[in-house]
Amino acid sequence: MGTAEPISICILIWAMAGQARPLIAITDHDHVEGAKRVQELIYQQNSSLQMITGVEVSTRQGHLLGLFVAKAPKAMRSVEESIENIKEQGGLVIVPHPLGKLVPSLSRAKIDALLEKGYAIDGIEMYNPSPANASMRPVVRAANQQWGLAETGGSDAHFWQHIGAAYTLFPGSSPEDLRQAIIERTVRPGGQELPTPRLPAGVYVAQCAWSWFVDPPRRIMRSLQNH
Repeated sequence: MGTAEPISICILIWAMAGQARPLIAITDHDHVEGAKRVQELIYQQNSSLQMITGVEVSTRQGHLLGLFVAKAPKAMRSVEESIENIKEQGGLVIVPHPLGKLVPSLSRAKIDALLEKGYAIDGIEMYNPSPANASMRPVVRAANQQWGLAETGGSDAHFWQHIGAAYTLFPGSSPEDLRQAIIERTVRPGGQELPTPRLPAGVYVAQCAWSWFVDPPRRIMRSLQNH
């Protein structure tokens, strides 16, 4: 979740609980420790909020989301290996910020190739509030007419101000309801109707620089240590 600490996340989750958003997925980059800490805080508060453990995997071809996982796939492996690892855990595979140019993202050619080879992709992030790939949304929407993937929304919140700025609407309210809705393609993205909190341009530039140049070596080292 970038700069957002677990306590900040929980405070915002509790605030959102009164806005009919009682379910949240935590998807840190390449680890699930943040999700574990948030879950502990929810238990400590005896909250009725529900949480899905997920991860945003740094593959060699771009980022990949896994939902309903217990552990993170190793970073900087092929996207094919990452998909297989998520599926072995019973998880769902979502492509975040597809076709993005400013952060590591799967290209259209790569998504086409994965689907043609039979790799199980469950959904595509149709909306997140980041300006990083906003210009690609119409292209992604058109491409998904061919792909037929579930269309989700996610805040992709590297800053606490963006937590909950985008979300996924689905029939029901439980984690299992969401899983089923993604499988059945009955989800839809939400958040476009809300004004997105804007941060100084330098913050976004720094985030992109971190994604491309600073974080990859750290993830490689983490992957080697866990090998």
